[in-house]
Amino acid sequence: MCQNTITKNQENMSNQVNKQNEDEPIIPSVGFGTFNSFQDHDKVYEAVKYAIKEGYRLIDCAPLYGNEKEVGQAIRECIEEGVVSRQDLFIMSKLWNTEHDPQDVEPACRSTLEALGLDYLDLYMMHWPVHMTKDSNLVSTNNGGEFKFEIIHSGDREKLAATYNAMESLVYKGLTKNLGVSNFSTRQLSELLSDCHIKPIANEVEIHPLLQQPRLFHYCQERGIQVIGYSPLGKIGYREPGKPSLLDIPEIVSIAEETGRSPSQVILAWAIQRGGCVIPKSLTPKRIISNFQAQENFLTSQQMDIINSLDQGLRFVEVPYYDFPDDPMDLSLTQPKAIEGEIDDSNVYRNSFYRPGRPLESNIIIESGAIRNLKERAREYVPEECHGSKCYLIVDSIVDGLYGDQVLEGFNAAGIETYKVIVPADEVDESGNPSAERHKTLQVFSDCCDEILERGISKKSCLISLGGGVVNNMAGFLASSLYRGITLVHITTTMMGMTDAAIDFKQAVNHHLGKNLLGSYYPATNIIIDPEVLKTLSERHILNGISEALKHALAQSREMTEAIVNPLSDDIHAALANPSYLEMVCRECIDHKVPTLIHYKDSDFNEMVPQYGHAIAHAIEHLSFHSGEEVCPLLHGEAVAIGMCVTAEVAYCLGICDKNAVDEHYKYISKAGLPIFVPKGLSLDAIQEKLCYDKHYVKKPAMGLLEEIGHMHCQEDGSYAVEVDNHIIRAALEANFSRRDKSPQTKDLYTLDAVSPVSSAVNFDDLRKSASVYSTSDYNYCNCGEKPDGLFVV
Repeated sequence: MCQNTITKNQENMSNQVNKQNEDEPIIPSVGFGTFNSFQDHDKVYEAVKYAIKEGYRLIDCAPLYGNEKEVGQAIRECIEEGVVSRQDLFIMSKLWNTEHDPQDVEPACRSTLEALGLDYLDLYMMHWPVHMTKDSNLVSTNNGGEFKFEIIHSGDREKLAATYNAMESLVYKGLTKNLGVSNFSTRQLSELLSDCHIKPIANEVEIHPLLQQPRLFHYCQERGIQVIGYSPLGKIGYREPGKPSLLDIPEIVSIAEETGRSPSQVILAWAIQRGGCVIPKSLTPKRIISNFQAQENFLTSQQMDIINSLDQGLRFVEVPYYDFPDDPMDLSLTQPKAIEGEIDDSNVYRNSFYRPGRPLESNIIIESGAIRNLKERAREYVPEECHGSKCYLIVDSIVDGLYGDQVLEGFNAAGIETYKVIVPADEVDESGNPSAERHKTLQVFSDCCDEILERGISKKSCLISLGGGVVNNMAGFLASSLYRGITLVHITTTMMGMTDAAIDFKQAVNHHLGKNLLGSYYPATNIIIDPEVLKTLSERHILNGISEALKHALAQSREMTEAIVNPLSDDIHAALANPSYLEMVCRECIDHKVPTLIHYKDSDFNEMVPQYGHAIAHAIEHLSFHSGEEVCPLLHGEAVAIGMCVTAEVAYCLGICDKNAVDEHYKYISKAGLPIFVPKGLSLDAIQEKLCYDKHYVKKPAMGLLEEIGHMHCQEDGSYAVEVDNHIIRAALEANFSRRDKSPQTKDLYTLDAVSPVSSAVNFDDLRKSASVYSTSDYNYCNCGEKPDGLFVV
């Protein structure tokens, strides 16, 4: 392996190079491809020169193309004529398959530099993960090239690492600034990242609307590897019989007409706007200019979604020496993993989610100081049509004491006539926490209706919820019922509301036969999130909501996972008190949750991601409230954290993931300060019996399972809901119990407090007596062995 052969001087240089790579060298989004079917080198020379004069700065080369001498001449002449400087250009070339022997790598690179007439490359890539014998060669230019070849290896980890190690020496010697690969799969990239010292900054692969490679694309994005798409317009000049023309796809043509662009510009813009680079080729000046103009972002999110739905896993580039054995095409999921919100000039975050068909759309606004500045901001939060009608603030009795009067005065000061309706809440529930859950009933719903109707409303009235999930749900059900539907606005004050409860269309109240059995799908027009209000929450309650964000991170993005976990691991108390960190968590969670809401009906992926870990979590959460004093009741997010660890064990038992993926679940969740083990006092039999009541249980529990962090397993039939036999769940629970019993850890970070000394605090001993649920000797459900002292924050 390359890491075993590197010298100390090279290691020092490697550290410097990786620091440079952290600055992320900017690869232009539109480059110029120079492959021309091994023909007309003089025309390629003219085209490259024209492209540079028209603004192209990225030039893609390869010795295989046979025209590096002509390309280099065009580059040098543009530099000599003052059109561009060498520093302005980004020139990349490739190591051909016959030159993989480490001793051949440097001569091959120097040969390319000599042909181009340049001193260095900006990027040098391994063309294919294939090593051929020296006498393998091109024998015909028909159909894009025919080869006589003998393969020494294809995709061998150790040999690819040895070749790449030799390429690293080119950086140390100044022959290239950066390294990359081409046609590498996620497996090969994962192995290379473990074996190399200088991270590849790019992976050049075939990418277009009919071959979107979502798993590979997102894998590269999350690791800072730029995907460069070759054949972004398919094969135009020598397309095989039966293969479609990308430029004639009806959806592409329709979008081109809508935008006033050409079909080729639509295709290239799609690739660029999803975060890729493209290297189209053309010898025609008009098309060269047209392709370059595709980097003007002009596609809407709806148009992007339409193109995302076109994926067929169709390759135009098929070579006889490599059959792409890894990365089976994932065609069941065509939606984006995340839809980024926009941040305006005032640093206000905005996003929205909607659903095709029946009009359902909600706008999300994250704005620090929203409540504090309500007098100035209220008229945007409440739709204009409601400004002249009576509006009602729905708030529970606990949040009312913190913000009720301030919010009421803010709306009225803004000229919006607003009245307050207070929902009962308990200072302490069974878990020792404040909650209004017991009052989310039809009786309280009816009492609220009476109060509102007696005071008077109109069709243009607005209900404004102020609080956590219970109040959000109650106000939503009220708004959907009064006058058959009036305007709804949420101001959510809990981390759980900001990451989960308020970010949905579901509104409900409880029935004596079950939770959330009565309700509706009804959108809040606006959902207002003010991170400043989190300062009144306990650390335990903030982590409770962060767990829901971490659920989306583990299921959808390793990068998001690390962004959430690392600050908590470094200093959990500082992170939980940092409004900027908490706002980042909310933004990331919303960005990744929004596509699951918009595309809910397209794939059960969009149900399995929000429910990740929940089948187990629902069972242990319920049991923790009904197991006497042996177990401290779990908050929902805490149960989800444990549920995700057990669910990872399920995936391992089924062979869907490896042990490293399971270990990473425990590592990330515990570093976040959340529990990872099923509490002692909950039996295997009790958990399995309770699982039968999960809403995804038919004959067997169904759950989403991860192949690795950031990637959910898709079955051959396109479904993400995996039915799991009871003996597998039992084995997974036993594995979690075994880890728990072997763990030297005596206290989870998050149980250090529910104890920050902020407002509305009650003494823990008094709380214990009121709740009557804690054992005198064993408070913590994760083997603390001691109860926390100090204050428990309401």
